Amino acid sequence: MTKDSKSASQGLPQKKRTRKKAPFKWTPSLIAGFTLIAAACMSMAVYVILRSRGKNPFGDKSWLFGALIGAALIVGLVLAFRERYARMSFLKKTGMWGVLFLLPWILGFVLFFMVPMAREFLFSFETIKIQPGGGLTEDLVWFENYNYLFFEDPTYIRSLVETVLEVLLYTALIIVFSLLCAILLNGKFFGRSIARAIFFIPIVMATGLMLDRVSNTEGLLMAQSQEEQVYGAAIVSKLMFSLGVGKEVVGYLANAVNDIFKVVSLSGIQILIFLAALQGIPPQLYEVAKIEGATGYQTFWKVTVVMVSPMLLTCTLYTISDLFLSSDLADTFQDVALLQGYGRSSAMSMLFLVGVLLVIAVYILPLRKAVFYYD
Repeated sequence: MTKDSKSASQGLPQKKRTRKKAPFKWTPSLIAGFTLIAAACMSMAVYVILRSRGKNPFGDKSWLFGALIGAALIVGLVLAFRERYARMSFLKKTGMWGVLFLLPWILGFVLFFMVPMAREFLFSFETIKIQPGGGLTEDLVWFENYNYLFFEDPTYIRSLVETVLEVLLYTALIIVFSLLCAILLNGKFFGRSIARAIFFIPIVMATGLMLDRVSNTEGLLMAQSQEEQVYGAAIVSKLMFSLGVGKEVVGYLANAVNDIFKVVSLSGIQILIFLAALQGIPPQLYEVAKIEGATGYQTFWKVTVVMVSPMLLTCTLYTISDLFLSSDLADTFQDVALLQGYGRSSAMSMLFLVGVLLVIAVYILPLRKAVFYYD
């Protein structure tokens, strides 16, 4: 072949070589595997439907049923995909193992969280009565429970709104306080380990009698006159008013200073998380910032805050859940269920869930766009 013919042939479009796939064959192991998977999935679906309707066919042996379903799924997957697994790439193998490791959590989430939540949602549209001989009677009343909470109950909606606003304000305060404390504790000074232990003591001691004592002490201090408060909120308020700061901002900061016991007791876990994130920041970034002539203020916002931003999401979610669970409103659902009926209690819990999701959306949606993930 001449050079001209070679060049001409190289200029022509070449056909891509396609690898022929082996024809699909139903092997005995493949049939047995898919049969086990289908039987396990159908059994689990029937069980979920029965549980959503308040029936438990297995009683105390539900754990045995779950173990059998899990074993059937595992055996079925092994039989159905062992030949295909041998031909998989490394990336697909790691992805498949990731799904398998998440499978117990997914099953637990569906069986022990989604099913009770769906049942709770249905209860909120019903009135439930306990029969003398055992069992429950459910009568559909549609929106009667919600109508009572919005238009007849004089306290619940107001308490819910106050709780949501309190969580909104305290979450920002706790996150900022925790981050600043973590930055201080991350510095090099004498007695750093002792200082870190002191900041974590409120978590260990904020239980039982000690928490009641601290709350009583806080109440006594708050009961004093504004000029005699040991927190110093009066002095801070006067100073900020003299500087022309708005009344709302001064009131928020004064309340934050007065509630310092609560803020410190709820900030220990967040301080440890931020401290671990700060210690994971490469020191080369601070060296580069120093060489470039960045000030401490610029280094804080351009390096420190950016590098710990992934932990902001974690700490914010933890703080929101902790504040809602520790609120007085979360303890009323059981009392309402016993005194006024489980349907009304379910409606209250559904509205409480809406408030939780609303606060999470207010914080997480803006923070999600500002998070920087360092590889």
